Order: sequence, then C-alpha cells, then structure tokens
Amino acid sequence: MGVLAALLMIAFADPPDGLAKAMLPIYAQEVGTYSIAVESDPTVPLALKKEPIFDWLNPVRQDTQGTLFVWLRDGRPAAVACILSYPHDKLPGREVVHELHALDREKLIVTRGEFNQWKPLAGLERKVLPDAPAPAATAGARLVQMRRLAQEFTGHSIDWDRKRWELRLLPAPLFRYPAAKTGVVDGALFSLMSGGGTDPEVLILLEAREEKGVLRWEYACGRFSDWELSVSRKEKLVYESVHAENNPTNHDPLHLYRAYPEKVFDEAGKLLARVRQYPNGSTKFFPAEGK
Repeated sequence: MGVLAALLMIAFADPPDGLAKAMLPIYAQEVGTYSIAVESDPTVPLALKKEPIFDWLNPVRQDTQGTLFVWLRDGRPAAVACILSYPHDKLPGREVVHELHALDREKLIVTRGEFNQWKPLAGLERKVLPDAPAPAATAGARLVQMRRLAQEFTGHSIDWDRKRWELRLLPAPLFRYPAAKTGVVDGALFSLMSGGGTDPEVLILLEAREEKGVLRWEYACGRFSDWELSVSRKEKLVYESVHAENNPTNHDPLHLYRAYPEKVFDEAGKLLARVRQYPNGSTKFFPAEGK
C-alpha cells in the first residue's frame, strides 16, 4: 500500500488540465451562491477568495475531481468549500457536489437562494496541542514548526465495504494565514489525503495563539469525507467520525460539515438537472428544461 500511495501521489499531484479547467467556471459559479457571515456581525459578508487553494483528483472513486475555496475573516480562513464532480451514472454529464466545513471559532450565518442549505450550529472549537514547543519568534521558523507538528498526525478512513484506507499528509499547507487583530499570531490549514487520490479527507488547523501573554499551539480537526475517519497524534486518538443517527454521511451533529449533490452539467457546461437533498438524506433529480 505504501508503494501504491507513493505512485498515486506522483501521478495525480495535478489533476488533468482539461478537466480542471473545464469545470472551474462551474465550480466558481456554484461557490458564489453562498453568502457567509459570523454571528456577531451578520450583515457583513466574509470575503470569498476568488483563486482556488487546491485542485485534486481521486481516480478510485469514479474519476472524482474537485477544487477547494475559502472564505476569509481578517485574512484567516473562516470556512472552506470543496466543489467536486464525477460522471453521472445515467445522464451524459458530471454530477456536482458541494462539501463545506466551518473553520471560524464563531458560529457562521450562511444564506443561499437554493434548495440545499448549510446551517452550522456552532463554531469550530480549538484544543491545546499538548507537548508542543513554544511558537517561534519569526514567521519562517513557525512555518517549520507547523510542518513538523502536522507530520505528527496520522489517520485512516473506512469505506462502505469496510475496507481501510491509510491517509497521508499533504506536505504543504492548503492555506497559510497571517496574524489576527487579537489572539492568533500565526496559522495554517493542513490536510490528510485520501489513499486513493489527492482529495483532502481530514482538515487539520494549526494556530499559534496568545492568551494572557503566553503563546501556545492549538489545533482542530474537521471531517471532509463521507467515509468513517480516525485521526491520531503520536499514536493517540484525537479525532474520529463514525456514522451514526446524529452523524450521517451528509452532516455531523453540529453541521460544521455539510455535503450534498447539487446539479448535473454536461461537458459543455449546460445544466441538465438540479438535485434536492431532503433531511433524511434522500435526493430527487429535477430536469433543468424550462428553468
């Protein structure tokens, strides 16, 4: 499995330009349907970074390809979206899926003029990273520290056939962000990637935070997969996502994570169908003709 993972990493480090370029206008249009703000300032939308932060491909899962976008609050990632697609099993096109996760400490207010909705119930909680060295004095040295700290996290996923897939760290952070006005001195968003491609399955947020004059490292993990997940640090379990009644495939208990199929487009970018997901997870397709 180690050799296979290494070969996949090399082969799919960059998705094919044709598919990625063809889908990007559709992905950008889809991510633009969201307006996100924080609960304390609900009338001021967060800034959506127009340039994607990462493209990926997973050939094991039906040639799935996706692109990540972030919304920023004072330059820091407050939410992340992956707009992804794969060949539809009946229609002559690709089914587009939205996958989202809240990153801000504060509850997000999300508005969208579409049937499918994302309503987080809380912010993403950070935890102190035990046994970590004190954050360094310079940004360059802190980046080195964050890379080393990220390497301490390992994980695996369990697919629908109960097969185990080892996750591996994407060496470079998905996003590095500057000091906040208060509290956060430095931070970066890392990910553990799929064993079958380069798609992020787990989000790992690392932050150097000052509290009462003391600097310390904090972290948070986030689910970014519909498979079951387990994450350890130094062989100690720190995060897991196991399917349950309050943790189905399309959201977690606090709705920090949300995923749903949205539309089907043909190769030319024409809308073929819209998809509605209902609270029980079932979906219904509506032909796009006349809409």
